[in-house]
Amino acid sequence: MLKGSLNRDFTIFSDAEFETRGLHITNSMTGNALFPDLQVRMPEIKTALEKFSASLASARALGRQLVAEKNKSRISLSFLLSNLALLVMAQTNDAAELLTTGFVLRKQPEPRQITSPGNVTLSTGLNPGEINLYVSRPKGADSFLHQISDTTGTEERVWISTASTSNKHVFSNLQPGKLYAVRTAAIGSKGQIAYSTIGTIYAQ
Repeated sequence: MLKGSLNRDFTIFSDAEFETRGLHITNSMTGNALFPDLQVRMPEIKTALEKFSASLASARALGRQLVAEKNKSRISLSFLLSNLALLVMAQTNDAAELLTTGFVLRKQPEPRQITSPGNVTLSTGLNPGEINLYVSRPKGADSFLHQISDTTGTEERVWISTASTSNKHVFSNLQPGKLYAVRTAAIGSKGQIAYSTIGTIYAQ
């Protein structure tokens, strides 16, 4: 079952679009066998829709009072439709069933993917035993894990990690003359992770 939810934000519609959407919802929900308990609410919504349609037509004359009445009737209809959407979702979250109501499904957020930060840029620091690291900030990266290792041969590397929100980092208290391996992991908001390439540099 594909789950979904209904969009209750009607401010995205112009008056004409809102009228069309309201009519579609009313027609779709009236007699909808999936929601028999909600049929008692449809006459009130139909009346509110008719009132809005009439006030919308009158407001085309642009009289201040007529426009105010149109806005008031839109608010009333929006309130009724929003409550109806809540009642529908209290009964089901099946996307196929929700689509029969005439409401618009709320767009589900897609998991944000992140790409590799690419190559690390390394340089010796201003002070002895420091290494400067820089990587690009890929789209979707919320934080970084800067890692350094002093095992650079065929043996398994042991990484020492430092968490940061910056794509720049300074490793300090390193042994001058020793070769270090360095990399950075970009971390996404949903825990996605993507590693940079591994760079090597001698500490000075």
